[in-house]
Amino acid sequence: MARFTRSDDLRGATFDGADLRGVQVEGVDIDAPWLADGDATFRVNGVDVTGFVEAELDRRFPGRELRRAGDPEGLRAAWAALESTWAATLERAAALPASAVDVSVDGEWSFAQTLRHLVLATDAWLGRAVLEVEQPFHP
Repeated sequence: MARFTRSDDLRGATFDGADLRGVQVEGVDIDAPWLADGDATFRVNGVDVTGFVEAELDRRFPGRELRRAGDPEGLRAAWAALESTWAATLERAAALPASAVDVSVDGEWSFAQTLRHLVLATDAWLGRAVLEVEQPFHP
């Protein structure tokens, strides 16, 4: 039987429809926003824990539950929550030493890289795909 330890890096591994019954898991962090995409389930000892995980993430990140908005009023509330969260995030980043926003931790993007990516993604999605701007990245 395969044995994986702390020195094994399974980041990015995909287990699709795999039968992991009998697997012993200790000190593991499963972090993926698509863990329970669509009708997928995540079972622990036969119990689908997807709802528990979603509820805990909603508790940790107020406003997250609004992402499921189904009408214009709900979308406005979600946008207001998002703006508020980003304003607080930018305020917190502004209070850090200037070079801190460029620091990468554990291989993750720095704060500055994340912001640049979000601008790029927004321009690509909203500018090109939705508004059909031919050159969404051009000022």
